[in-house]
Amino acid sequence: MRARDIMSSPVTTIDQARSVGDCLREIARSGFSALPVVDEQKRLVGIVSEGDLLRSGFERLSQEHPTESTEQSVADVMTQPVVAMTEDVVVNDIASEMLRSGLRAVPIVRERDVIGVVTRQDLIGLLALDPDRIADEVRHRLDVYGGPDRWAVGYVDGILAVSGISDDDPERGVVTALASTVPGVDEVRLRP
Repeated sequence: MRARDIMSSPVTTIDQARSVGDCLREIARSGFSALPVVDEQKRLVGIVSEGDLLRSGFERLSQEHPTESTEQSVADVMTQPVVAMTEDVVVNDIASEMLRSGLRAVPIVRERDVIGVVTRQDLIGLLALDPDRIADEVRHRLDVYGGPDRWAVGYVDGILAVSGISDDDPERGVVTALASTVPGVDEVRLRP
């Protein structure tokens, strides 16, 4: 399974010129624990986490006489360089990097454009995938497309078998595409 299969997209980003207050409100509103930071061209330049914001906020609170009257920008508190990966990266590589580096989120980029983000919650969701639920989800999608009980579905260790479709059936491509979009499906095998 690859990053593109589990990433959240579209992703909420924040401009590096925005204020820390704006960023706090955006994190609270979105529910994410970290936001990719972008420049004026919407290119990834850093990441800002709850930890970065807490550290910055409490450092300012602990000063007896703050010297700055202006609020800090996101660029002042973000983490950089940022660990980012492409949509083709294997999920195990993302999980390894997150565990090794203590990251809560990894932006997914194409060039330097942010196209998604993988969070710890995404990885937990992947681990919680139940084979029966995966088969049920594929069955549901196929039923919506072609009518109930038109094809039989079986799932074992990432391999999804769809029975009841002939080699010359023009719907083979659609069935494969629908089944492939379900997280946990690594390979689709069609059988008559």
